[in-house]
Amino acid sequence: MSNMNNKIYTNIASDRFKKLIKLLSQIENTDRQRMSVSSQNWLDDIWKLLEQPTYDEMQSHINKKNEEEEE
Repeated sequence: MSNMNNKIYTNIASDRFKKLIKLLSQIENTDRQRMSVSSQNWLDDIWKLLEQPTYDEMQSHINKKNEEEEE
């Protein structure tokens, strides 16, 4: 008998998962500025559900990297 409380983890190595991440990234990179705030929040929620960084987290990381390179 299986335990219903076991957490299910995403297999991030699967080709389907990689394709999903790529497609979501393309949507975000192409359309984020045109999205409503609600749509942006939904996309952020999808990233969190997939245990991936949100748009703002990625931008913060990129900005930090750029600042480190300038020093």
